[in-house]
Amino acid sequence: MPHLLGQLYALTPRALHQLSSPEEFVMPHSVFASVPSIAPRRPLRVAVELTGAGHHPAAARIAGNVPLTGPDYWVDLTAGPDILDLAARPAVVQRIQAADLRDAQQARERIRAEVAAEGRDPNSVTVLVDIEVLIAPDSRSARTELALLDETLGVPHQWSSLTYVGTAEGLGSLLADIRAADVADGVTLLPLALPKVLERIVDGTMPWLERRGLAIASDAVDEALSRFGRIRPARAS
Repeated sequence: MPHLLGQLYALTPRALHQLSSPEEFVMPHSVFASVPSIAPRRPLRVAVELTGAGHHPAAARIAGNVPLTGPDYWVDLTAGPDILDLAARPAVVQRIQAADLRDAQQARERIRAEVAAEGRDPNSVTVLVDIEVLIAPDSRSARTELALLDETLGVPHQWSSLTYVGTAEGLGSLLADIRAADVADGVTLLPLALPKVLERIVDGTMPWLERRGLAIASDAVDEALSRFGRIRPARAS
């Protein structure tokens, strides 16, 4: 299994404001001691939840951020063998919030056990963990943007779940590790600032995952960008 987190700035809500650099955070290896080394069979799913000018309460007060056109919007950015329908009954998608990666992994295990107890295939339910994200061209810039948001708010933002502050490629690496370690079947990304974080997910994180065969971007990517009057850059042939 690849080393989880490594140089990434992927932190629990409690840890985020205690660390001065991403290199200081190390996830105990015992968290994933029981994880098999084989590659997962199910594809990684990556969804986003868009709201206002971003999930940070001060996002609308920062120049350059643009509010979402229309109501709050959840969409799966990846193509897969099944449709992720939040309204389906019985449930085929379970969204979870977690204090840390161990918490998320244990929640997934509980959900799968409950589904099996109902006589259903545990693989019929996709467990997505929420991750609040702020990404920039480099980690220092991302931390600076977060500091500006918090300064504008007047108090540090209270995180609702897992948090990632860093680069688009670093986020891709974190998502790959989350899936490989069976922490979750995928994620719902909560961009703290819009539309730039969404654009960096589309332009940086999704291509990083696609190049490694971990995910395939769906046409929903274009739909999400269109909510801000943006289009996906043309890819080189």
